[in-house]
Amino acid sequence: MNKDQIAIYLNEHPEFFNEYPELLKKIKDIKDEDLPIEPMSTLSLADRIIKRVHDDKEHLKSKLEWLFEISRANEKIQEHLFEIERLVLTSTNLDQMVSQLQKEIPNRFGIPNVKVCLVKGSDHFLEDRLRQRYNGTLDEMVKFIGRETADSWFENGLKPVLRSEIKESEMFGPNHDDIQSEALIPIVAQNAMVGAIAFGSPNPFHFHDGLGTEFLERMADKIAIAINNILLIDQLKDQLVVDS
Repeated sequence: MNKDQIAIYLNEHPEFFNEYPELLKKIKDIKDEDLPIEPMSTLSLADRIIKRVHDDKEHLKSKLEWLFEISRANEKIQEHLFEIERLVLTSTNLDQMVSQLQKEIPNRFGIPNVKVCLVKGSDHFLEDRLRQRYNGTLDEMVKFIGRETADSWFENGLKPVLRSEIKESEMFGPNHDDIQSEALIPIVAQNAMVGAIAFGSPNPFHFHDGLGTEFLERMADKIAIAINNILLIDQLKDQLVVDS
């Protein structure tokens, strides 16, 4: 149909607008001063469909590339984590384990400060025995805290604590003013907290609320196993000395 045929048809069939009331309303809204109306430079329906398909394709491509990037990053983290866990679980003494952590975590994850903490529990002589064994170097490796301090750090339960934009670190102390964000991960053995591992970063937003902590918690689980094994070995050594 040409334009004249369309005009004749609409003039003779006003009921046409019963099925397209929005078109009639649009026509009624046209004011005399707005005439003549310039042709609309919109895309045809086919063009709009093609454009939508193209946009969806580009969006899907970008999303897939993002997912692949996340997957590659996670694989790299898994590799680093596996190596750290292997070193920790094969450690036979406390200083070896802590030194491995303090060396490997900065190298592999770019977190410069690592501190292991042990809670003074039912074994009141644990700290004394360890100090005797490590000849005064214990303070360089671990920090002993009381149960009250531990409970204050994890007052919301045995969950990781992430702090950003901090002025002073509770775990590392005032001598580490370069630490502006930190993560405190509880070390849990037999449903009880036996210690904590802290990570400190000079980046104020390296650790923050909402950050995923699955990898850090997994590392803490392996450290709990390693510490338990090391303390058992130390107890056996002490027992052999006494028995002899």
